[in-house]
Amino acid sequence: NLDLFPKVERDYVVRTDRGGFATLVGYGLVALLVLAETITWREQNRQTVEHVVVDTSLGKRMRVNMNITFPSLHCDDLHVDVMDVAGDSQIGVDNNMVKRRLHLDGSPVRAEEIKVEANKAAEEHSRQLEILANEVGEDYCGPCYGAHETEDQCCNTCDDVKEAYEKKKWGATEVVKVAEQCIREGVVSLEPKKMSKGEGCNLSGSMDVNRVAGNFHIAMGEGVERDGRHIHQFLPEDAPNFNASHIVHELTFGPSLESIKKKGQGIGQTAVMNGVSKIVTEKDGTTGLFQYFIKVVPTTYRGNELVGTLLGENPDQLDKDGSIFTMEKANKNTEDDDLELAIHTNRFFFTERFRPLMDEVDDENENPGQVDTSIGHGSATKKGAEGAHHKVQNAVLPGVFFVYEIYPFAVDVRGVAVPLTHLLIRIMATVGGVFTIVGWADAMLYSREKANKRAERLR
Repeated sequence: NLDLFPKVERDYVVRTDRGGFATLVGYGLVALLVLAETITWREQNRQTVEHVVVDTSLGKRMRVNMNITFPSLHCDDLHVDVMDVAGDSQIGVDNNMVKRRLHLDGSPVRAEEIKVEANKAAEEHSRQLEILANEVGEDYCGPCYGAHETEDQCCNTCDDVKEAYEKKKWGATEVVKVAEQCIREGVVSLEPKKMSKGEGCNLSGSMDVNRVAGNFHIAMGEGVERDGRHIHQFLPEDAPNFNASHIVHELTFGPSLESIKKKGQGIGQTAVMNGVSKIVTEKDGTTGLFQYFIKVVPTTYRGNELVGTLLGENPDQLDKDGSIFTMEKANKNTEDDDLELAIHTNRFFFTERFRPLMDEVDDENENPGQVDTSIGHGSATKKGAEGAHHKVQNAVLPGVFFVYEIYPFAVDVRGVAVPLTHLLIRIMATVGGVFTIVGWADAMLYSREKANKRAERLR
């Protein structure tokens, strides 16, 4: 009596062509729906969920990776400076930066050409050193500015000073500006140097900055600190020649993971500026100020499966040296010691602005405004030709400024894990539902057919 599956003798079963067709339709629907359920389950496991948390990494450093081409600027005129609201600044960042000289057509300058120029420069430098050595005398013993290893060590040339600082692993950028040897040799001039022409430059590398609001920029002239302010020294007549056209091949805040950038999952927002190209046209004048206002959102991707999927690798084979990945507790609210992979990076979005060096105005009596040098912009300061339409020179520092702000919250991203049992349950429900509905339809049609035949017999 408890048997829910009653059996019918084979001799009492009626089989029809329509029933066979309904069976084939049922099998076809089952196959399609099972395939759809499987695809849906796989897609659900590729999705992520995001949780907003308070950012606790404000005291740490943040790495900025860049690869930018300036097709109309010589490498000698490219200087990266960093400033932030904490008062820290980095002048002429070059520790992890590589400058590649380019011809104006974008092709790299060949090593043979660079070698010939370097040999000529070395010969001229040696000749100048000989002349200077005769001027200072044989008894001259130049100071090493604190980098001497022995009391009687002499640094008679600017190269000696640089070498002494390199041995101490000190940066020599500032000392060469005040060293008497460097000034005497003309390595450093108190007057701004004239711009070089006829080449482009590719700037690539990375730098570490504080996790606070700030900006880094490549602008005209060399940056210096004077009276607690950051200023740029340049020849005013060179301003129209500083063509700030640029192509951003890469700009990321945090680990530079090319494989991640190609996969989506929202992580593409770590490289939203890649491919940005800004070329100054005749309409814009010869140059101007490019500003990018960047909002940085600290983001952590957690979970072995998610990290492995993003990188296209087996999580067990990933390099866990701490440079990109860290091992952290899977659940910080429990005493469970299970560890999981995590990638700490930053997503960001930006807005942009451009101000040309020269503006065309209608009001010839326009009054000049005040200059704001904090991020390289200002108001008109110099009038051009008189008339209804004339040009004024804006008080802008030609260059490219990346002004960034870090949000005080962070985003944790985890992969969605839908168990296999959910798929099995849905497949069983699908199979049962399909055959039940098809069975009902076939039974209704069969009953109607019998009723019609009975009615015909009664007639």
